[in-house]
Amino acid sequence: MPRSLASIASQTRKPEDVVIVLKPSGDGSEEVIRSFSTQLPIKLVVHERGNFTDAVQMAIDNAKGDVILFLDDDDAVAEERWVEKYENLFDYLPNVGGISGVTYKAYIESGMVVKTYEPFYDETTPRNAFYRKLLTEYVN
Repeated sequence: MPRSLASIASQTRKPEDVVIVLKPSGDGSEEVIRSFSTQLPIKLVVHERGNFTDAVQMAIDNAKGDVILFLDDDDAVAEERWVEKYENLFDYLPNVGGISGVTYKAYIESGMVVKTYEPFYDETTPRNAFYRKLLTEYVN
């Protein structure tokens, strides 16, 4: 969690709120979250029961902004302009309800996050379906 929160704290456009849905685990996550509370406007929501979709709904219910971005676990690190880029996309495409992005691999070397441009997922479509087509505005 510290890497994910550090990446959000270093955004070029700071988020208005950071909703963290946490399933209690006793692993010290609450302390890590508290350590970022002076850098980020964090709202901690405890996820006592339910599954992933319940957690997503809890995040949506507790978010204040018009644009909601999701980052999952400490294995996810946001690029420095992540918030800014998505905000600009929604300004450019006001009638769009959701946008997905490319996920790249990153590695930990000597305690530091090393980002790459290696796609995390294969870029070939596993199945041809209308909802898997690229928007023509974003081809190439």
